[in-house]
Amino acid sequence: MINIRNIAQGGLLICLSAILQLLPTSFGEIFIIASILSSIPIYILSRINPKVGLIGYIITGILIFLFNAHEGLFFLFTNGPVGFALGNFNYKLKSKLLISLLSGIVLTLSLCIVNFIVGIPVLGNSLPGNLLTQIGILMVFSILYCFIYLLFANFIYIFLEKRYPFN
Repeated sequence: MINIRNIAQGGLLICLSAILQLLPTSFGEIFIIASILSSIPIYILSRINPKVGLIGYIITGILIFLFNAHEGLFFLFTNGPVGFALGNFNYKLKSKLLISLLSGIVLTLSLCIVNFIVGIPVLGNSLPGNLLTQIGILMVFSILYCFIYLLFANFIYIFLEKRYPFN
């Protein structure tokens, strides 16, 4: 059930996520690392309540897209899925490896859409090898990235939960 507290937390975290994603467009590429942090608010929302997390992910993507289409697409296909998948799977599962594996698969599928359908190389340059090798590279990268990000996101979640309980 979605209560008023979840809605208020969601609004605050959605705004924070959008601001973090849009920082590089306003203040220059030096703030590109801030856009990576835009997954954290979506992770927190999804970990508290997956339904609120999904709504937050969609609204954040639309909000960012209204300001900058490129950043909106980037969020919808990279940072957003990472935050939502990690938070959602963390809500349901306890194994960090399983959470990272499943989230890595979600991120790989999302990156494949951007890389192979939209045509934007996600890791900078074109990936070497045939299609299967390229997907394998994306999969290994995604799982490793999700595992490291999960450790970081959990640290922030626990830190905040101790000081400002979410529920």
